[in-house]
Amino acid sequence: MSTDTREKILQAAFDVLSREGYENTSIKQIAEEGGVAQGLVHYYFKSKQRLVMEVLQFVCQKIELGDQGEAGALAAFEDTKQKIREDRGSNALLVQLIGISLHDPEIGAGIRDFVRGQRGRVEDIARQVFAERELDPTAARGIAGAVWGAVLGIIIQSLVEPEFNADEAIDALAAMSLSAVYPADQSA
Repeated sequence: MSTDTREKILQAAFDVLSREGYENTSIKQIAEEGGVAQGLVHYYFKSKQRLVMEVLQFVCQKIELGDQGEAGALAAFEDTKQKIREDRGSNALLVQLIGISLHDPEIGAGIRDFVRGQRGRVEDIARQVFAERELDPTAARGIAGAVWGAVLGIIIQSLVEPEFNADEAIDALAAMSLSAVYPADQSA
């Protein structure tokens, strides 16, 4: 029962945070959304900051990597396009939490871990592409940082400018990043 209750609270927190944003969300709202007593939210998570960090981890656990190599990279870019189109609330929450993390040490530590984890996943995919092409994977970390930063920038642009074509930007990013993983004599 406790795992079910905990997951119910995490899902409710994700829903409310995505809809209302960090500043406008209360523990009371989360409890109401989840159909649990407010005390249970405090019991499982102790603070709003800890709950938010758990929500980020909860969301990340639902993200699965499928194919490997170039096919995996292309699938990840397609998945990113879909998430930008369909998860506006989640994207807005992430951007808001990044801003809050600059002034809140607990949120800051969680966001830092989140960013490192996500960038690490991109680096893993880049390393797979390098291995598939039998190339030295030394640049995988730099490519991962550039790709993750670019995706974040595309997310921000899509949030502040609804007519911005995020799909087009992600397609260009995919082409640029995959072309960076060729030996110098094969690149255009």
